[in-house]
Amino acid sequence: MIMSFLVTGEAIRTFKEEWGLQNGQYVRIYAKYAGGGNNPFSVGINASAEPVDPAIIVPLGGYRFFVEKSDEWIVNDIKLDIDSGEDGIFFTIE
Repeated sequence: MIMSFLVTGEAIRTFKEEWGLQNGQYVRIYAKYAGGGNNPFSVGINASAEPVDPAIIVPLGGYRFFVEKSDEWIVNDIKLDIDSGEDGIFFTIE
């Protein structure tokens, strides 16, 4: 499924301090429609969702990141990094 999955320490701090997430909380990674072009979909994040039919749950930094089976295709065979900067949480996908 996911070749590499990383959440930086800065992203963990943002989830805790700015998003107010509690230790053990689920964070959903999903496919979202972003517009037209060659690749109209991108990766989204939702911190208020609970797993229904997860393909994977990865505990990182005190949180439980998950991808539902219906969204599994968006993360197949990629390197997914979640980080945080001046503008908040962002993804790097390779």
